[in-house]
Amino acid sequence: MKICPYCKHGNDDGAENCCECGAEIGIEKESTAPQTESIKESSDSISIATKWCLWLAAWGIVVLVNLMLHPASILSAPLFPAGLVVWLPNGEDKAVTGLMTGAWMIGWLFYLILTIFVFAAKRMRVFIIVYVIFCLLLILNVVGCEKTMEAVSQIH
Repeated sequence: MKICPYCKHGNDDGAENCCECGAEIGIEKESTAPQTESIKESSDSISIATKWCLWLAAWGIVVLVNLMLHPASILSAPLFPAGLVVWLPNGEDKAVTGLMTGAWMIGWLFYLILTIFVFAAKRMRVFIIVYVIFCLLLILNVVGCEKTMEAVSQIH
């Protein structure tokens, strides 16, 4: 008599599957545990290719939106991070000053660090949290760039 490792039901010696639960009798419960853990780990992680696709998609959308708002903005693309400064107190003035002083380079350093966190995230939840923060900052930056462009256009 074979005992099912899952439901502990007794089966005939010739049985390949348990007549109670249908599990294969020759496979022990312990041997399937690592497989289920590896399946769980693989479903809890995200591939580097997916990360690249999502990261490039976010930046691609930013480029498209900026080009739709101001086609000439492609010339000022290196100054893009200055749009984040707008959200600080007295931000429009600081953003315009930052454009002229090169402070926008700190913004690119910030995006570089955030990108490192995006690609370093091993678990799906952590990646999603960091990626959402990344996308929200990009959205705030696009809106901030729009406000900065308005402030610059009012300088006489």
